[in-house]
Amino acid sequence: MANEFDIFNVSVKDLDTGERPSSAGSDLYSPKPDQGQDGTYRSLIRFLPNAKNPRKPFERKYVYWLEDREGNGFFADSPSTVGEKCPVQDMFFKLRNSESAVDKKMSEGLKRREVFYALVQIMKDPQNRDLEGQVKIMKFGYKIKTKIDEELNPQFDEPTQVFDPFEGKNFELVISKKGGFPNYDSSKFHGNKSPMTINGEAVSNDDASRKLILDLLKDAPDLTTWGYKAWDDVIRGKVMNVLSQFTSPGDSIQNITRSKPAPVNTQVTEAAATKATTETKETTKAEPAKGEEKKDDFDDFINGLDL
Repeated sequence: MANEFDIFNVSVKDLDTGERPSSAGSDLYSPKPDQGQDGTYRSLIRFLPNAKNPRKPFERKYVYWLEDREGNGFFADSPSTVGEKCPVQDMFFKLRNSESAVDKKMSEGLKRREVFYALVQIMKDPQNRDLEGQVKIMKFGYKIKTKIDEELNPQFDEPTQVFDPFEGKNFELVISKKGGFPNYDSSKFHGNKSPMTINGEAVSNDDASRKLILDLLKDAPDLTTWGYKAWDDVIRGKVMNVLSQFTSPGDSIQNITRSKPAPVNTQVTEAAATKATTETKETTKAEPAKGEEKKDDFDDFINGLDL
């Protein structure tokens, strides 16, 4: 029997709302430009190794931001992340390769985006001093990933293993706003190779420091929490509902319906498809199609949202 006094001692953090695990949100380091001085957020972080899988320092996946007819948006991981057939991707190429300019425009809403998650130690954060020293998970896109790649595989200089606790580099995170989206262009690796610090002291490559590092990482958030997740019936139903807005659904919807029936009615009638096309033609100007993997400011928008 539950303690009768529990109702008088329940904090917001204690509530189980049936959403993500309560720890997931607090584990994510997701500063916003509006939280910084003059609309720019600045902090100094350190990318850390993944103690549970040192050869895999980050989680990577493709995601979609999809909206239904009412404008309600949601995230869905793309099965293409793990090499599986993805009906959203099939629909994207079907529309993009269409001769209709309207179809090409509609494909823009079905672009997948590549996101990454890595462990970071927050070294300095003037906006939130309480976070300093803590280990969190940070989500980032291709811009920060490119900066990491340039350190790992530089064109001329010696490579830097940025996840190394002894010979990595600190990272200056600068988040401004450009075109209404968070922008990371000014972020960069800071200075030369240096050891990480724990409790304000630089570690040494000795047994005592190795124990400190392992103890720190032992209590770090679980990166796999933010890895690829296959669709459950709820997400599958939402995805099918979104795809029903587009003309010529093709085999994608039929295949996924046959393999795993969705909990909602996902059958698309010819009349519904015609109606969706008519509405789109009335409200959308034709524009040339863009590549699915184009790296633009919308990536920054995605990175500014908490998945």
